[in-house]
Amino acid sequence: MPLQTPEIISEATYQEIAASGKHGPMKHGYPAVIMHPDATITKLWAKKTGLFSSSRWKPYSARFISNANHLASYGVTVPRILSHQRIESNHVYLVRYESLEGSSVRDLIESNPQAVDITAIARFIYSLHEKGIVFRAIHFGNIIQMPNQQYGLIDFTDVKFLNKPVPLIRRAANIATPLRYQQDVKNIKKAGLPNLRKRYLKILRKQGQKIEKGKFKQMVKE
Repeated sequence: MPLQTPEIISEATYQEIAASGKHGPMKHGYPAVIMHPDATITKLWAKKTGLFSSSRWKPYSARFISNANHLASYGVTVPRILSHQRIESNHVYLVRYESLEGSSVRDLIESNPQAVDITAIARFIYSLHEKGIVFRAIHFGNIIQMPNQQYGLIDFTDVKFLNKPVPLIRRAANIATPLRYQQDVKNIKKAGLPNLRKRYLKILRKQGQKIEKGKFKQMVKE
């Protein structure tokens, strides 16, 4: 993967990149993302790492690129990576990629809930689990619903790949992750949309899994 090693850029080059787009929220003195007019996005990692942190040896930007390649190899739609850079004499890494066409499920829940299919989203997450993929930071903001009504992923720095389908206990924990975002849960209920946990459980049962409703609910721990 040639992009795993970052290109070293000057502070002046970074300033040119920063001036070429709209900034997202600031983190550690730098914008978390820069959204460019050409529909590309620059994602930044600016947090200093501890001496014994694993990110010291494999930066989060390199993990992001590695995960993008790995997810794509499993048939999961992710943004195409364009460049990997580090600011000279600095701990700031940048990855530029093409944005996915579509809207986050979170935005759709808020603005166009009738376009949200919770059953299809549960089916998408189930397909990830069947492939052994645990997107540990999954939430409705990093699942993108594309114009073809399929789904893609963004912000996938924290992903675990297993060599077998994800065990039930880990599936339950993963389903619980997006349900911890209380505003999303409130918006889903307000829109009268189905419960993600119940839809996921229904898919499991259709696939022959014999699971008690109460037991799975307890495992999910909403």
